[in-house]
Amino acid sequence: MMTASSPEDIRIIWSKEKKISPYSGNEPTGPCIFWLSPLEKKGVGKVWSKIHEYKNDGKASGSAWCSAKIASNGDFYEFNIPSDIIPGKYILRSEIIDLQESYVSNYKDYAMGAHIYPNCLVLDITGNGTAPLKNPVSILETYKPYYKMPMFPIGTDDSKFALPGPAPYTSGKP
Repeated sequence: MMTASSPEDIRIIWSKEKKISPYSGNEPTGPCIFWLSPLEKKGVGKVWSKIHEYKNDGKASGSAWCSAKIASNGDFYEFNIPSDIIPGKYILRSEIIDLQESYVSNYKDYAMGAHIYPNCLVLDITGNGTAPLKNPVSILETYKPYYKMPMFPIGTDDSKFALPGPAPYTSGKP
């Protein structure tokens, strides 16, 4: 379990193993999404709120993806916990969507297409927040359309990749 006060930066460290995807042969290339769910809900149903996302800003092909930022930071990524979240125990889900093979439809060959690499940990949030999580969704329902992940050739206009789920939670906004 990890403890963090809101607002506070959280540092997520990814494995130093270089061959994360058994198909691509190197590190993933793509966006990151971070979700929170109350621990007592066990992640089941419409209980996940997106609290942060990072994708390519479209200014530089490849190097602007979240995965490139992680690699340049020494295999970690930092983001801020929203300041008004009610203190308590949560599941923090961090994920990278690897788009290296997303130019190939995975409808017939499930080894191809985009790959989602999630990790979860228990996060004890402390502080003075009073707001419940906003816009909760079901991870399974959110990703259902992505089971046949849309084909997306990296390097065309990376800023146009549509991330799964709603906009991230913003403190003070419904």
